[in-house]
Amino acid sequence: MNGVDCLEPDTVDRRPIITCAGELEVFSALEDSLTQALPQDSCELRRSLGRPVRLVHIGAHFIPFSPDALPKENQWDLIRQPLFHVYWTECTDVDAYKTSVKDDIESWMKEITGKEISDWLIVVVESYDGKRTNKLLPRTTVLDRIRADFATKQGDRCISVINPGRLETRSADSWRGLVGRVRHLVLVAYARAVVKLEDHVRHQREKRNEPGWDFMNYFSLQEELAQVLEMLGLYDEALVQYDELDVLFSQFIVNGHIGELANWLHKFQKPLERWHGLKLGPSKLKKNPSFLELRAYLFAKQAHMLLLTNKVWEMAARCLPFLHGCIKEFTLLDVSAPPGAVSCWLFLASMEVLQTCDHFNQADQVDAYSANTAALWAYASQKLRDLGELCGLLPGESPTSAQLHMVVGLSAGMGDCPGRSGELSPTDKLKKALSSQDAFNKNYLELAELAMGTYKHIGHLRSARLIGLEVASFYMLLSETLKAGAFLGDALRTFELDGWHELAAQTQVKLAECYRKADDVRKFIASCAAVSAAPEIDNLIRLSYFDEMRKCLDNLDKSLVVPFEDIIKIMNITIKNNNGLVMHDGIMEVQLVVDCNFPREVLCTNIVMTLDPENKEHKKAKDKSANDRTFTLKNVKNDSDSIFQVLHMQRHLDYKQDKQLSSANVVCKNVPFKRKNSSISPRPCNFDSCLEVTKLPIVLTPGINVIRLTKKGTDIGKFYLAHVAINIGKLSLISNPLNQKLLIEVIKEEPSLRLDKEERALLYGLEQTMQLHMKVGSYAIARDSFIKITASRGVTIQYIPNEQLTSSLEVPILNIEPFTTSMTPLRVFAEHSSKDHQITLVCPWSNKPIPVTLSFSPLLAISWRLHTVQNRKFIHITLTGQSDIRLQLSTTQLDFRDGIKTLRFDVSDPTDEILENGLSISYVWEILITPSIESPPLKAQFSTYYTALISEHVSSTLDTTTRKFTYNLDIANYQTLYVVEIDVQPTKGNEFCRVGALCNLNLCIKPASHTLDAVEIETSLMYEVLAEPTVWAVCGRTAGVVSFETDMEPQIIVLEVMPLNNGFLPLPLVRLSKYIPADASTPDKSRKGGESHPRLEPFSPGQVYNASKGHQVHVIAGTVAETTAT
Repeated sequence: MNGVDCLEPDTVDRRPIITCAGELEVFSALEDSLTQALPQDSCELRRSLGRPVRLVHIGAHFIPFSPDALPKENQWDLIRQPLFHVYWTECTDVDAYKTSVKDDIESWMKEITGKEISDWLIVVVESYDGKRTNKLLPRTTVLDRIRADFATKQGDRCISVINPGRLETRSADSWRGLVGRVRHLVLVAYARAVVKLEDHVRHQREKRNEPGWDFMNYFSLQEELAQVLEMLGLYDEALVQYDELDVLFSQFIVNGHIGELANWLHKFQKPLERWHGLKLGPSKLKKNPSFLELRAYLFAKQAHMLLLTNKVWEMAARCLPFLHGCIKEFTLLDVSAPPGAVSCWLFLASMEVLQTCDHFNQADQVDAYSANTAALWAYASQKLRDLGELCGLLPGESPTSAQLHMVVGLSAGMGDCPGRSGELSPTDKLKKALSSQDAFNKNYLELAELAMGTYKHIGHLRSARLIGLEVASFYMLLSETLKAGAFLGDALRTFELDGWHELAAQTQVKLAECYRKADDVRKFIASCAAVSAAPEIDNLIRLSYFDEMRKCLDNLDKSLVVPFEDIIKIMNITIKNNNGLVMHDGIMEVQLVVDCNFPREVLCTNIVMTLDPENKEHKKAKDKSANDRTFTLKNVKNDSDSIFQVLHMQRHLDYKQDKQLSSANVVCKNVPFKRKNSSISPRPCNFDSCLEVTKLPIVLTPGINVIRLTKKGTDIGKFYLAHVAINIGKLSLISNPLNQKLLIEVIKEEPSLRLDKEERALLYGLEQTMQLHMKVGSYAIARDSFIKITASRGVTIQYIPNEQLTSSLEVPILNIEPFTTSMTPLRVFAEHSSKDHQITLVCPWSNKPIPVTLSFSPLLAISWRLHTVQNRKFIHITLTGQSDIRLQLSTTQLDFRDGIKTLRFDVSDPTDEILENGLSISYVWEILITPSIESPPLKAQFSTYYTALISEHVSSTLDTTTRKFTYNLDIANYQTLYVVEIDVQPTKGNEFCRVGALCNLNLCIKPASHTLDAVEIETSLMYEVLAEPTVWAVCGRTAGVVSFETDMEPQIIVLEVMPLNNGFLPLPLVRLSKYIPADASTPDKSRKGGESHPRLEPFSPGQVYNASKGHQVHVIAGTVAETTAT
């Protein structure tokens, strides 16, 4: 047990030791409270050499002061010696202090300062009764005297505390101060002692190459440092000390093997007499430990530190390298040991760590340490099997007398190690396993199952399969072939999936022997076929298994289905039909190239290839592979070949505490392992529809074989090549479904019909040509058949040249033979007034009509405006080209009804008007009407003749017929009702309008001359001044209401404006609207009941004439004073 004589008692006090001097009866009343209060809160431990500040919880063990207990020179036992000393006194009288207490403190100080101890504290305990007194406070207290006498420069080492027996605020604060001061000073003392001990350890380590240096003495010294750090709660730093001891010991062994062995290492070369199991718990190292005992003790301490930091997974991770390292060092030291002793120790160590992991099982760390315990379970099972082989405990063996004596010797060397209550210790388990074959079988299988289960839990399936091979061989020794076959089958599927062909071949041989032993003929034949086709196996073995397969085939009572796998490899499949299309009742032909791996020729009774009708699964893969007509071995995607898979790379940035970048890495995440479910049997093949070999039987030779398969296409549809089946007597070798879907289509094609337009867009008002494209399918059409075409309203069509266009017609079908095509030109014309149109095609082979939507674009666009000059009215019409066809316009007219005459203003030659794309032509007519208050609606029609012009970019087949374009106009509310005049003048005393100076805006609103006697016009008007804010600033109101109810005289309004720029400025605009008061009796059904608000209505274009529109006013620059004021 780690080389110890006894366990270290759990009652050993590991708290810091503090001595108490002075009035001990005073301290006795406070001891329990102080002992409990110290470890409740954490305190900062500060050390030199740039080490980080750590928060630790510190307790204390108080003992009476004794000079004999003080540390001696070169004594490094920091745990068992006091490092801090406290003097307690209850003296509050200065005279009493001078007479007795001072001398006692002086003698105490001499004792500790004589040992060069600087870590001490003097505590003065004061008691208050809480009553008011009239005594005057003394000028000097006992605490002041003590500080003056003993701590002139260390005032913090002399404190007073109020007796905490009374529940007072001052007492609680004083008590907290005492507890905090003791914590701080104790940690200061230990920090100083640890630094000295570290220096001493470092100094002793540097002497390791000097004569007389002993590792065990140095071991005790550095272990003392580790125990002090453990006592302070610094488990990670204590672990570092044990790791350094581990590395130092290993380095001495390696150096001794290469060079001269150190003298102190010779005592570790003594023969192994005890191989007690590893014990993870409190223990003491014996005086002269063996190599294994020292190693076990070191690992136990490391594991203890890891358990204290809750790193069970790291303890498990260290175990296996530790065991391997021990065996290596054991060999280097050339330590002699009885046979099986080292295996016993390795088994016990593995089981102890596994048992500890089970006791510290936590849900959040199971995955972490399971990744390491899996290898430990496997290692323990391997060592147990080694012991079974050594002691004759394997199935089918009987232990000899020497082996029985060996078991007794191994059990004696393990010693006795009782386990926890209710469970067996690893030593007890091993002794029980070695006691009988049944116990050995049970324990070995249990360990192997645990190893496999743990490997499967963490996803290491390959490792689990390797252990399964060992278990299978064990079951073969037990003659349990069914269980052995299950493990061998699982391993075989994994090896094949991962591409481990040699391992798979070796496993296949074992599986064949397992089925032979189980007398399972059908599975034995399948295994023989696989073994005989494996190139990794010797040819003699392959031939022997091939012959046995042929013998067993003669005794089969029914057919046996075996997958292709590596027995037969499909190298190439080619569809010989053109583009994979086969007409109804035609011959489907496929060429199959296979590679036969049998060592001899085989006679095949039949070779077929199944055809699967197209379904939803096939449609998903159609876009990727349906156009391929050849299947080759290169097209097969090997899912297990991860070499060519894209790695999922991403960046990983590490930052420091101050948010600065520490490092930049490229991380590749583990690709999720997707494993096929190989336990599922291949789905049954449908041999109702398949391609077959015409000449049977056929001989397959080893190597490449070319086979031609045919079938008559009786069923219409799409078929995919699915499986290949090769029958050798009652043995049927069937391939997996082809990865690449090869399609053969048996068609019965229907006729097709479509209507195509030219490259140019369809235009209104222009005759254009479209093509009626017809393709006859796989069967002939009846003679004298025709296609009926019907156009929507506004569209006329015709296919006969020089014939009049009509809205419906019938086109005869001239080519009626299969797979013939024909095109019929179709003339199409759409009127200007129409929009989208539709042409319907009715075919003789279908009752469902075919609608074709046609979208037409305009040739030209038209717009018009009404202009006013006083009472005169003008019509302005603009034509804009909308297509790439040049149009020649002629005979442009504007005709009004009711005999109204017009006067045209011609700007250019009317006979030479060419309209191009994006260009415009404008026309202006004056309407010759008499001004009147009445404005009857005017209806007019604009018309022009256009002719398309042929150019280089336009086809010569363009329709050049001259056609008429018309457009109707409706004009209402066009008579002039009001005239607005605007004028801007400088104010009085100024000759010019200046920038920044106020000017008068004179607004004159007057009715038109022909409306002076009218009573039906609007008499209330609202004006609004709309000035450009960067040019004019309107001062005061910008809108108002004027009325002509009593007088039709012009209304003049004067407003103040300020020009902001100099130069010739446009006058501000004035908008005139009809003002309808709130009390107007105008019926409005849309107005809600009870609501009445004034509203505005705009005038129609032409009813208000702005006589000042386009006028400008000259503004000169302002003077310096005006500019500054502005």
